[in-house]
Order: sequence, then C-alpha cells, then structure tokens
Amino acid sequence: MSLCFESDLTPYEIAPDFYQLLQHEVEEGNEFLDENGLKVLRRYYRNVIENPARKRFYCYNWVQRISPMVNLLLSLPEKEDPIRILDAGCGVGTESIFWASLRDDLEILGVDINAARLQTARARLLAHSRRLGHALSVRFSEEDVFKVLDAERFDVVWVMEAISHINPAEAFLKRIAENLGSSGYVVISDSNMLNPVMAWRIFNLRRLGIAHTHVTTEGGTRISYAQERLFTPGRMAEILQGFGFDILRVQISVFFPPALARISFLFRICTVLDHALSHVPLVRNVGGIYTLVARKR
Repeated sequence: MSLCFESDLTPYEIAPDFYQLLQHEVEEGNEFLDENGLKVLRRYYRNVIENPARKRFYCYNWVQRISPMVNLLLSLPEKEDPIRILDAGCGVGTESIFWASLRDDLEILGVDINAARLQTARARLLAHSRRLGHALSVRFSEEDVFKVLDAERFDVVWVMEAISHINPAEAFLKRIAENLGSSGYVVISDSNMLNPVMAWRIFNLRRLGIAHTHVTTEGGTRISYAQERLFTPGRMAEILQGFGFDILRVQISVFFPPALARISFLFRICTVLDHALSHVPLVRNVGGIYTLVARKR
C-alpha cells in the first residue's frame, strides 16, 4: 500500500487542503466541467457561493464530520484484494474522490439517483485524477442503493446526509449488515434530530404533510424517497446494534451557528468550545452533526 498523503498527517491536516480545492472548484470550475456541470456543482454547494463569509465554518464542519472515516481508512490493514467502499448518496462525488486519494488500494463505488450530479462527479473525477497524475479507482452509478447492495459486496459503507432520504432506513441498514462480512464497517454522518435547529426545521417540514415521496431515475427506476427523516445518534446506534454491529465511535460536533465564522477570533474560540462540549454528557447530545462508526460482529 502507498499513501497519497504522508501517513503521519492527521485528518485535520489532510482534509482542509482538499476542501480548499473544492471551494476553488465551486467558485472557478475546472477544465472538465462544462457550464451545466458548474451550475450543478454550485447548486449542490450553494452556501459557498451565497455565504462566502462562512467558508471557515463550512470547511470546519466538513473536516469534523469526515475525520472518523479518514481515521478508519488509514487504519485498515492491507489485504490481497482492494478495499471496497460504497458511498451511498454520493452527490457530486466529493467524498468518493477524497477517499480514493488517501491510499491506492481503495476501490470506491459512488451511488446516487440524480444523473446530473453523477455527470458532474465524473467530470470532477477526471480533474482530480489529472491533478494527482494517476487514475483514481472510483466509479459512479445511478442506481437504487438496495439493488447495489444485492449485487456487490463491500468492506466499508459510507453514508453522509443520505440516511435521512433512503427509505426505509431500517431496511437499508439491515441490508448493509447482510452485505458486510465480519469486521466490515458502516460510517454514517448526518444531522442530529436532538439539535433544536434541526428539530424545528423538521417540525416545519412535517406541518406541510411531506414525509415520503418517490423519485424516478433517468433510467426509469422508481425509488422510494424519505423527506428529511432524521435520527438521534442514540437511536441510530440502537438500530445498528440490533443488526449485529458494535459501535466504535459517535462523534458529535457543531454547537454554534455558522454566522460566527464571520469573526475570525470568535470563530477560533467557538471551535475550541465545540470540541470541549462534544465531551460533556447530556450537552453533547444537542450538537448539530453526528458521525457514527460501527463494525460488523
């Protein structure tokens, strides 16, 4: 195995550089993105365009939530075959591309149900492969994630801001448990239902009576789609334990509003407090984002 980054670097040193590249892509595009692809990318990361003063917060939030996955991937031992990762709900491919850049024995399949996003992801993959000087082992596919889990086997499943849309979530998690072999991993990063801001947003959404709908892919497949069905970290851990997983880590972060990123010294104080509050019992339960790492028994 060879690492594309120095192996003694931490996620907090690796990830910010990559996120800076992402922000540049959103603002300037790249040679492989056409006008439509750039529109898709900017729509996906619209906050970067609409709230440039909050860039520090967006970078901090992303680095925090992916750091457990980075630690996991860098700790996995070599094996004869590539380590296969499913990125469920991959969007425009950011995390899939980042994982593939961490070490050269990873094989990533990014799955989504939005063809335009996947087309953008493929163009971005070409750009990052050229930047690194070698092809990255990533495929993107417009498919029902349930069918993917039936057709292929994986070592790690990553789900970021997608568990709230995959329906039914419990059946999806059960399918992951059936797919993964012993010591396979699932890493879930999502909004926390116990956070007052998140809970209020969901309350307002439910007042409109929207809970479930269906999405039809470009290929004509009709897929059940949940509208922001959030879980608490405790409930997510309970479900996974019921399907034969051991919970290795539950990281909770973002206890402060993004607007504070406008003031540099105050933002630095907030990040220190954010780390401290994530270790305080009861208080940590109301953080905005959780990332949970679980291993199949």
